[in-house]
Amino acid sequence: MPMLPTIEEEAKLSWARLMWKYRLQFQSMASASIVFVGCGMRLAWSIFDTPAGKFLSTHNTHNLMMSWFIGAAAGALLAALFVQRVTKNVAYTSSGFLMIIAGIMNVVLPQHFLAACYSSVSVGAAYGLTQIQALVTGSEVAHKSIRGMLLSCEKVFLWLGVCVQVLYTSVWHHLRPLDTQGYEMHIDQLHGIALAGLGLGAVILALAHRLESPILLLQQERDMAVGETLKALHGQSTTELVRLREDCRQLHSARDWERFVEEPDESEADWRVWARRVLPFCKVLLLRCFATLAVSLSYNRAFVVVSWHGLECDMNCMYWLAFAGLIGSALGAFVVDWQGRRKLCSLSLFLAGVVIVMVGGVFDHLESVKRSFYDINLLVIALLMLLFEVIVAGGVAVPALIYTAEAFSIAHKARCLAGILVLEQLLQLGLLLATFEHYITVSVFFFTIGVSSFFVGLTVFMLMPETRQLTLYECLLKFKKVP
Repeated sequence: MPMLPTIEEEAKLSWARLMWKYRLQFQSMASASIVFVGCGMRLAWSIFDTPAGKFLSTHNTHNLMMSWFIGAAAGALLAALFVQRVTKNVAYTSSGFLMIIAGIMNVVLPQHFLAACYSSVSVGAAYGLTQIQALVTGSEVAHKSIRGMLLSCEKVFLWLGVCVQVLYTSVWHHLRPLDTQGYEMHIDQLHGIALAGLGLGAVILALAHRLESPILLLQQERDMAVGETLKALHGQSTTELVRLREDCRQLHSARDWERFVEEPDESEADWRVWARRVLPFCKVLLLRCFATLAVSLSYNRAFVVVSWHGLECDMNCMYWLAFAGLIGSALGAFVVDWQGRRKLCSLSLFLAGVVIVMVGGVFDHLESVKRSFYDINLLVIALLMLLFEVIVAGGVAVPALIYTAEAFSIAHKARCLAGILVLEQLLQLGLLLATFEHYITVSVFFFTIGVSSFFVGLTVFMLMPETRQLTLYECLLKFKKVP
């Protein structure tokens, strides 16, 4: 009797056919993606555009730059209180309303410092809320063959928002009407209108897409709704639905398994119990923090200095860096489910280390001989910095984001994700303060990134599991193993 075809044959589908087959899963991220676009625009407005000329006080400018990250940390802490307990639309609609409020403040008070700070905090809080909810829900609704691509929407649309902001700022300064005409709209008012429109779109899409996470439905003991949701998300194949339902039940019952394996017994040392609890968090945090370095203010300002003389831009060249981040994130989204997380991440880290050490060597030479940037051609250095951004955005930030969604069980995921996001924002705030006070030179910063890149790459290669084509329960089992 011939063997029946197995489900594994579906893995041969192309990217386009996979995205069409699981289109409802991508639609579940639509509201979050719109929020990420708005958050990227605000991040670019605060950091990439560098609003130094908008307020006379340098201290106020620093506070304005820090407010987005403070809001993101606050939003993550708030998300830890209710994510995985209520419907996903609570976080998405709340984020949409926060963006609407921020947009209204920008429209009404475009040049008021407190309004700018509060609106940045509001958009940052929307980012914290949405990222926690999107990583939880997106990982639970995604099929294992596209989970990386689906979760990468966060990075892709965040960078898209950055690109939109820096591009329309550049166009505005080239095409704006003359001040003498008397009817010029302030550029921050256009920014506020865009934020409010995106927030409204996020609310509408959140209310329109009603499919929930099957894991949340299992927690609520709605067994019939679980079957209907799986059928809508994954198709009508009976064999596939039975397997997916069993995967959900395994992950849902992992709470009891966790309590069993985490109870110390006579044959197991205490350090192994604590390592099993803490190591996944530390490994993911290390990877996320390294990806943070590539979008810090120190790196951005160094690129601005280099690009002015190397790329010969007539104004701020940050749109080149923004496009590099977008291209890298898009490439990473398509590669991470094909080549895997660990191989892509470790190779990218080693390559990024080589590139950034070369850049740091040039800056160290300039600082040691006290030569001006006008004395050499910095085009190659600017291109190397763009290459570094592409590598980190696609090969480090994307796998780090996916690992964040795969490393923790449903019992602790929201709290662990919130802790990682808060610590990531604290690192950004520390780098901002170091840049403001000139505590660290550019060459030392780049050499630090280079050494960290080799160290983190070795850590990923030796200690991080490969989770490609695995269910969330299988990912949890791999992360619970102590190396």
